[in-house]
Amino acid sequence: MNSMQAQSTCARTTTIAVVDPRPADYASLLERTLGPAVRLQFVPTGNGALQLARTTDADLWVIPMVLPDMSGLDLCAMLKAQSPQRVIWMVADTYCAEDERAAWVHGASLFGCKPLPNSWLSDWRRRQGNSHPTGAVRLELTRE
Repeated sequence: MNSMQAQSTCARTTTIAVVDPRPADYASLLERTLGPAVRLQFVPTGNGALQLARTTDADLWVIPMVLPDMSGLDLCAMLKAQSPQRVIWMVADTYCAEDERAAWVHGASLFGCKPLPNSWLSDWRRRQGNSHPTGAVRLELTRE
């Protein structure tokens, strides 16, 4: 086994939970290689996210402002109440200063608009110490 294989084998899996009924909105995240041991989990509803949070503590949660079954802000607050250290990015279809302020009040770590720039994820992963030049993304779609 060469050193790159050893590094990939030992790398910690980074889990990114995307809570959105429209996974196609995140195509830009899937178009480029995020690195080894990255798992994207898509959940279409807030209730599905709460169920996922009971079994998986994702490294990063990406939540839109509007969900089919609840407010994205309410979900953000619930997830933060369960675990204050959770990293949560709130996203909107279009920018609105009021939405951004509300996201900060509800505990978001970052606020942005779709499509999310790949550089945000790359920068976040680099700060987490999980940046590697090659690898594959494992995609999981959760149905309720």
